[in-house]
Amino acid sequence: MSRNVVVSLLRGGVVIIVVAAVCGVASGASSPEKLHVGLSASFALSGGGAVWVTDHTGNQVVRVDPAAGRVVRRSKVGGYPFGLAYGAGSLWVGSRHGDVVTRLDPATGKRKARIAVGSAPYALAYGGGSVWVTNENSGTVSRIGPKRNKVIKTIRVGGGPNGIAVAFGKVWVADYRRGRLIRVNASRNRVEQSIRIPTADWITPAAGSLWVSSETGFVYTVDPATMNVTSKIAVGQNPLASTVAGNQLWVPNIDSGTVSVIDLATGTVTSTEPAGPQPIAVVAGGSSAWVTSELDGDLWRFAL
Repeated sequence: MSRNVVVSLLRGGVVIIVVAAVCGVASGASSPEKLHVGLSASFALSGGGAVWVTDHTGNQVVRVDPAAGRVVRRSKVGGYPFGLAYGAGSLWVGSRHGDVVTRLDPATGKRKARIAVGSAPYALAYGGGSVWVTNENSGTVSRIGPKRNKVIKTIRVGGGPNGIAVAFGKVWVADYRRGRLIRVNASRNRVEQSIRIPTADWITPAAGSLWVSSETGFVYTVDPATMNVTSKIAVGQNPLASTVAGNQLWVPNIDSGTVSVIDLATGTVTSTEPAGPQPIAVVAGGSSAWVTSELDGDLWRFAL
């Protein structure tokens, strides 16, 4: 699938080159099961003993019991719900068309607060006692204080911020539009440094590094202390929201309809697994890896 279609759906030192073949499927994961969750299945999150999935077409957030492998609750959240975070005893959901973040009680699914943020919130992360939200069209990051349910700081990063992570004492932002990885000082609420990574889209902290998905079909590893790219790993077409599962990084490839499984110790692709149409995100929960399939609203479940 081309970037233009994705936009409509989603918005839609020394460099060691590690190239791994992704044609064909290597056996490594057992045959997956499928669970239908809604009209679409975009981002996913593991937290509070559940797997949470946003269905932006159905304007809902779906709670899945990972042990039983079934849907246990659906909570209405309007405005094209997309990014998710879990923290401060709550589930946080960004609505791209509503420019708001909704705070939900994870036990009941009821709304606790709605907080206005920037334009087209994309991804959310919880860390340092705050919820951090990338606003793609505003070129900003909103920092939400859970105690007062309000934005306590708006940080201008420019470009088109997509993925965000809180790790190694910093906040990290992937700027797709300008092709940068940005480091933000959380104490001073300002940008410290940035480096060039083409079409940077998602950030997953793991094994002492940052693993950054690029829509060029690579995952870059970055040393968080030096901000140097340390490797570049070929995966499938248009990789996005990866997750750590044990000693592996699972990377969904939207345009390939596959998931690349990377060994974190060696930085090599050990298997390439078929998934549903437009797999956007992977999350680990209940001894399984769950892969969202946006076009048909399914979750693909792989045993770990």
